[in-house]
Amino acid sequence: MLQIGEFSRLSRISVRMLRHYDQVGLLKPAEQDPETGYRRYTVAQLAEANRITALRDVGFPIRDIGRLAHADDDELCRALDERGRELEGVIEREQRRLADLRRFQREVEAGGAALSCEVSLASVPSYDVVALRMELPAYDDECLAWERLGALMKERGITPSEPYTEYCEFCDEGSGSVAGDGTVVEPARMADGVNGTDSADGAGDVDGGSDGADVADVAGFPPVVVEVAVATDAQGEGDGPLRFFRSVALPLAASIKVYGPYENIAPVYASFARWLERHPSLRMVGPTREVAHRGPWNADDPQDYLTEFLIPVAERVS
Repeated sequence: MLQIGEFSRLSRISVRMLRHYDQVGLLKPAEQDPETGYRRYTVAQLAEANRITALRDVGFPIRDIGRLAHADDDELCRALDERGRELEGVIEREQRRLADLRRFQREVEAGGAALSCEVSLASVPSYDVVALRMELPAYDDECLAWERLGALMKERGITPSEPYTEYCEFCDEGSGSVAGDGTVVEPARMADGVNGTDSADGAGDVDGGSDGADVADVAGFPPVVVEVAVATDAQGEGDGPLRFFRSVALPLAASIKVYGPYENIAPVYASFARWLERHPSLRMVGPTREVAHRGPWNADDPQDYLTEFLIPVAERVS
């Protein structure tokens, strides 16, 4: 039998963490002296301790580690595949963040000259769409909603109309399973351990903090709600998270067209704000509609992408 200090050195798990694992039932000592409270472990428990550490180091929450520590190889491999996909998503978000940082750095180094986009007025007719409203951890995670809508359309055999048209609108009602108008809102989908609320250490800082994946600016803040829509000739009743309706016509909207990769959209709203300041007779009257005219589905080169931002406006009433 090994004393807790000896087991700690051989397993490379701190004594404090071993006590915590005992308290939560994750790794209990083989025996504990009823009088002194001293914990003792068997040599065989080192393999279990090593698996727990490996699962913790790749970001599994404590509720899953207890199950996976004793899982067979097939179940463990499935869990590792799923966790791998979650980490790939985290890496992709962080790569976008790094790209944004480098782009901002270049702008600062160039003297911080304000980029601008041309703004014009347009009107937009209504058309039939199928749509999904979904919570997102952040605005940059819009792709999660498109992936979900695409999967649901494929599952139900819903085909887009021609020419292909899609748009998204970020909503104001905040989080919740049902929006104010009764629309079902898909909940936010984040990898376990990403928001810092369920680290493998339980309390998060029991052993010097969690070194798992973290999206610091998401934790504690309400999710963003987005509605993504694709034009379709299909008709249907509300089908779970999907809804079929005729989009709202925009009698008057500020139109800003952005050519090239999505990274070029950064100056859109600042350009609109400056334009609106020069047109004091107008005011914003609704959420921005982002229309993707050309994207990965019909353009091989990101330089050929075309995204239009439509911001509804109206004359101010005296």
